[in-house]
Amino acid sequence: MADMGEMEMPLPDNTLPMMTGAGPFGALEMGGMFTVVKVRDGQKAGDYLDPGWYAHPKGTQAYEWAGDLPQPTKAATPAADSKTMNVRKPNGHQH
Repeated sequence: MADMGEMEMPLPDNTLPMMTGAGPFGALEMGGMFTVVKVRDGQKAGDYLDPGWYAHPKGTQAYEWAGDLPQPTKAATPAADSKTMNVRKPNGHQH
């Protein structure tokens, strides 16, 4: 069904596409009744111009890490106390 997104037809300026669209991160694959509505602060009533995609504030968007990875650290083993339970795991059938 996503192949239907390749069939784009011209739409009036005040109409949003219902079955296809391109988003800031790639194609918007929509099924059923789905609409993308862009709402912005300061948008005037009756203004149907496209406000564009949301501009994410710096530091709030995920990205692929390209630096060196830190060495993993192992958590310290907790010390046993009088409340620690010792359990023996069975190995095989015992009669």
